[in-house]
Amino acid sequence: MSKKKRDIELFIVDTFVSIQKIKGYVAPFHNPNDLLHSSLHWDATIRQLEIIGEALNKLLEDEKFKANSPEYFRKIVNFRNNIVHGYFGIDLDEVWNVITVHLDILENDMKKILKNNIDIKDAVESEIQEYTKLADETMVKYLVSLK
Repeated sequence: MSKKKRDIELFIVDTFVSIQKIKGYVAPFHNPNDLLHSSLHWDATIRQLEIIGEALNKLLEDEKFKANSPEYFRKIVNFRNNIVHGYFGIDLDEVWNVITVHLDILENDMKKILKNNIDIKDAVESEIQEYTKLADETMVKYLVSLK
């Protein structure tokens, strides 16, 4: 069975969705230790960081996207690799710093890249349909803001 190549627009939307999910997961917490001690939130957050890293890895294979990307995107991919393969060696403070400082920067930089003629409207619409089925009004509202 052949694998269809996934459009870069979908990886871009995956990144935005994961950023929003992380923000929701960590909203109740004011420090990294509290997040760590909520295994559900910790695990969900780590999973979304993995998705961001993998999506950026795929995006950096696209020359147009890569040409418009900050150099630190490669560090995000490396961070993802450390999370995936580090298991119990994940640095709590580093994760907290990524969540509280770098996610907003990443989100803003991704939006800047979109201004360079990358149209994600179809990918966003597809995700809106999926999150509408799930009755996730918060995510639908966020996705609509990306159009």
